[in-house]
Amino acid sequence: MVKANPRWVARNVVRRVPAVNAYMPLNVWASLWGGTKGPGIDAVSIVKRIADRAGRPLTVVQIGANDGEMGDPVHDMIVHHGWRGVLVEPLPHLYTALANSYRDVPGISCERAAVGVEDGTATMYAVHWKPGDPVWVIGLSSLRRDVVLESKELIPDIEQRIEEIEVPVMRLRTLLEKHALNHVDLLQIDAEGYDYEILRQIDFSAPWAPRHLIYEACHLGADLDSARTLLREAGYRLVPAGYDDYAYRL
Repeated sequence: MVKANPRWVARNVVRRVPAVNAYMPLNVWASLWGGTKGPGIDAVSIVKRIADRAGRPLTVVQIGANDGEMGDPVHDMIVHHGWRGVLVEPLPHLYTALANSYRDVPGISCERAAVGVEDGTATMYAVHWKPGDPVWVIGLSSLRRDVVLESKELIPDIEQRIEEIEVPVMRLRTLLEKHALNHVDLLQIDAEGYDYEILRQIDFSAPWAPRHLIYEACHLGADLDSARTLLREAGYRLVPAGYDDYAYRL
């Protein structure tokens, strides 16, 4: 018989008890994932803790929403707990799937766009999926071609399969103004290496500045230190979380 890892058992028990999940001290809660030598806290668990602490429906802005289901950290909160907000996805085929995922969900708006530094259009680099590829290749895309090429070890012919797709682009402020959002509880970003450019657009003194941020750290390279410094100087506390960073301020 295979023995269950005690940390695995503990974190799964904690996630099922909202009061414990919400109020266990963050350093103790994070240690259930093994610290720096562990698997890393997953974004789904972070979002669940945010939800349990809030105890009410929250407002979310999700940038890089993919199809709204595959590995999506906010899907269950939206569908089962009444979260509202705006979900952003630039690629046409993924946007269609995203809109279908939430077509009967009140309070959710889907926007087909990338978030960039200027309103207009830009070239998105995507990978043509073929049978035998990992399922995540369907959503592999970025405004940065070099980030897409980071997957060459897993997809040897990736350079020949990159497609250039022109997509609409909005600044973060333009997106929020279009959807009349003056309050954001959680901003979740999965922009494949473009996350820092989005973080830089946040007006941290504005009423809409998010209390919680989850962004993809693993593709930021030299920008990662800059992103963390930006957030710390704005009063956020940071928790490394696997491929992501979680930032929050009280």
